[in-house]
This record gives sequence, structure tokens and C-alpha cells, in this order.
Amino acid sequence: MFWDKYLKRRAGLFLTIIIGFTLFLSTFSLWQLPMIPLLNASLLFLLIFSVYTIIDYQKFYKYQQQLTNLKIDNAQLTAKLSVQLQRDKDFMDIMRVWTHQMKVPLASMDLVAQTQLPELQKQTFALENYLTILLEYLRVQNTATDFRFDVVNVRELVNTVIKKYAPQFIHKELQVTIVGEATIKTDPKWLAVAIEQIINNAVKYTETGGVTIQVTDQQLMIVDSGIGILASDLPRLFSHGFTGYNGRLDKKSSGLGLYLTKLVLNKLSFDISITSEIGIGTKVIIHF
Repeated sequence: MFWDKYLKRRAGLFLTIIIGFTLFLSTFSLWQLPMIPLLNASLLFLLIFSVYTIIDYQKFYKYQQQLTNLKIDNAQLTAKLSVQLQRDKDFMDIMRVWTHQMKVPLASMDLVAQTQLPELQKQTFALENYLTILLEYLRVQNTATDFRFDVVNVRELVNTVIKKYAPQFIHKELQVTIVGEATIKTDPKWLAVAIEQIINNAVKYTETGGVTIQVTDQQLMIVDSGIGILASDLPRLFSHGFTGYNGRLDKKSSGLGLYLTKLVLNKLSFDISITSEIGIGTKVIIHF
């Protein structure tokens, strides 16, 4: 089956042997030496050469079979991967459309809530936030997601996020303090996504006091005076779907917020650390 390939691969070796045997034969002829020893030596050489060729071809045959099987497996895996990527893309498109469609009635409900039902406004904001988390989670998981890096004013970015959560801060009478200035090169949209999840948790789990945000060239530190996080929960905060004690107490945690934050920051080549004390508050640091 693979003889043609084998002969092409070994053509140089076979040609060398033929030339050598021809020279050997010519020597015997020129010097008029007895041909019987040449014939015996030739037969022995032919036997050894035949055995070598058969063994060598068997190795070559197994190698070619393995190579062929690998090519077939690779083609099948590539086809499966292509189908899976298309399914993921279709699912992503469906979820994106669904999420945007959900935001339309939510906006209408929010408009009514602003004048009539403050509690409804709070709940619609929370629902919209959950939908946003889901959408951004799907986007960041998509391998086709583009990150566009630019020079970003971190303080202005934080201010934008704080303005979105202003009604929650006002409703709970929480103070917000922002200290420092810094400009870094990053993707502003995705960094805002990460910061928003941290601010969301700070507002959700803080009833008195407030949130202090410190900006430097090396880090962004967000400190709240909330209920704190159990020490046993800290190592698993960035795990997929982990809600911890606070999440179970709140009964509304998706378990995706901090997981999404970690995914985004990894993509931006930033790191994050969290320390906390029960009843005192939580400190989150994004290391630039």
C-alpha cells in the first residue's frame, strides 16, 4: 500500500547500494578474479538486504498507518470543533438577542417605577444587572471577543460606574469617596465590567457607612464597610457558581459576578485580591 512512498524515501540508499555493488563487480571483472566468491557474497548480501528491507518497510508501514489514522482523527476533531464553535456562536447570538429584548420591558418598568414604585425600580435594576452579567459572561467566553486597548483615565471610569449605582447609594444613604488619579492602557469597556461587579457587591452587602475607592498607577482599591466575607469562603470567591454564605443569605446571588470579574481581569493581564473581616468590611484590589 505504501511501497511507492517507501521507495521514494529510500531511493538514495538503494541507489548507493546499487552503485557500490556495480563497482565491486567491476573490480572482480577487471582483475579477472574468480566469480564464485562474488556470487556467494552477492547471495548473502541479497538475503541480508531482503531481510533488512522487509523489517524496515514494516516499521515504515506502521508509521504511515499511524500518520493516516492521526490525519483522519484530526479531520474528525476539526469537523466536530467547527460544529461546536458554530453551536456556541448560535447560542451566543440567541442569548444576546434575548437579553436585549428583555431590557426593553425592563426599561418601561423602570420608567413607571421612578414615579410610582421605588421598590419596583430597585428590583428591575437588580434584574437588569443579572441580565448584564449573563450577557458579558457569554461575550468574554467567546473566543472571537475583541479587546481594544487604549489610554484610560481610571477615575473617570470609576465615576461612570458609580453614577449607574447612584440610586442604590442614595437609597441606602451610603457615602462614596474616590481618592487619586491614574491613567493606564487597557480596554475601558471590559475594565468597567470588572469594576461594576465589585461595586455591585459593595452596595448589595453594605447597609451603613459607605465605599472608599483609591486610585493609583499600580492598583485600584475598593473598600466597603459591609457585612464582610467568611474566611472559609475567600479561597473560592472566583469559582464558577460559588455564592458563599453571603450569597445564600441574600438568596439572589448568581455566583457569576466575581467569576466574570476574574475572567475579564485575566484577559486584561490584571490580577485581583480580596481581604475581608466579618462585620467590618471588604477590601478588593485590582493590581495593574
